[in-house]
Amino acid sequence: MRPRQVKVLVSAGLALAIGAFGLAAAPSGSAAVKAKPITIWADAAHAPVITALLPTGYRGAPVIVVPKDMTAIRDELAAVPEASAPDIIWADATWTGQLAAAGSVVALPLGKKATASFRANALSGFQVGTTGYGVPVQVSNLALISNVSLVPNPPSTFAALSDIALKLVRAGKAKVAFGAPQGGDSDGYSMYPLFSGLGGYFFGRTADGTLDPTQVGLANKTFLQNSTAIDSWNESGLISAALTAAKARKTFANGKSPFWLAGPEEIATLLKLSFVYRITSVPPIVSGIKAAPLLRLQGFMMTKFAATHGVQDESSKLIRLFFGAAPAQVSLAAASGLIPANRAAVGQVAEKRLQAIDLAGADGVAIPNIPQMGAVWAPYGSAWSISTAGVDAKLAKPSFKVAQRTVEASLGIVR
Repeated sequence: MRPRQVKVLVSAGLALAIGAFGLAAAPSGSAAVKAKPITIWADAAHAPVITALLPTGYRGAPVIVVPKDMTAIRDELAAVPEASAPDIIWADATWTGQLAAAGSVVALPLGKKATASFRANALSGFQVGTTGYGVPVQVSNLALISNVSLVPNPPSTFAALSDIALKLVRAGKAKVAFGAPQGGDSDGYSMYPLFSGLGGYFFGRTADGTLDPTQVGLANKTFLQNSTAIDSWNESGLISAALTAAKARKTFANGKSPFWLAGPEEIATLLKLSFVYRITSVPPIVSGIKAAPLLRLQGFMMTKFAATHGVQDESSKLIRLFFGAAPAQVSLAAASGLIPANRAAVGQVAEKRLQAIDLAGADGVAIPNIPQMGAVWAPYGSAWSISTAGVDAKLAKPSFKVAQRTVEASLGIVR
């Protein structure tokens, strides 16, 4: 199976198109009784966009937008007085499990038509089991960026990629074989395509599709069987725990690395490159297993206060029908330079690099949205660092077994 790919010709000075904020909201109407306002908490990047999108409110209801830090949106929701509470929040999908369990946000059924506007993996970030609690608006994921002058033809397997990269290093044409940054304060996010490509996962799921925090997959059987690949990557120098994000970026930009794992956050760097590069998904490492990146997702949720404020129906429609639609998503995602979650909106994005990165995330995995995920990042990242530390590295199999036991102990799981 060949990786998804888009070849991009880049010329110096090409500007990133972020789209216009001008969007027509539904007419406010002329109701005899003044409509109750809908209050939205949003981060600083998106609050002004929401205001611009809804200059006259929504369907007769005034819209009040309150700028907040992202952490404040989540943390203050638990204790905010009802009178000043939000009806809608801009949220990170990883909050879903915690907020749903606390009753702070309510279920938000999308219906078949709206559901069809999104990939299932994007929707899953805002779901607990089969129940949805939000609408995704923007997505970020990693893609494989290849220097076409060094790699004229895309490798169809990761083994072929490794051979090409190492030969270029031995020939003195490259300094960094594979730009997967780990150094510094990395939590292993960049390594997930390789982890998933070997059969790894963070949590399993119950029969109804709910994430199961008792099923930790850092050292599952399939992954451990394939984990010797990590040892070979370390021994050959293909993967290095010492590689920082800054060095990976600089080396690739200087034409001294054939491959780089990067996401939409690196569009500014890509725009400055003077050579031709290719944007694809990571090719398969093990036959039958996809090397899937993680998906970072943000969007809107409706709080329990919408009902007590008497604006539940209006708030639900605002999220599903307006913020979930392509025009609003294009503007909102552009505020962060990220990818719209709505499939039609992706086609309307002027920046083709974003469309290519989006394609590379088609099989991506939403970051688990349960609080227990907080116990996973450090042990998981540490296992990667330990097993790819060069001459001082420990074998991957025992390293990831230690990570598994550490997470289980933290979560109180007894085997």
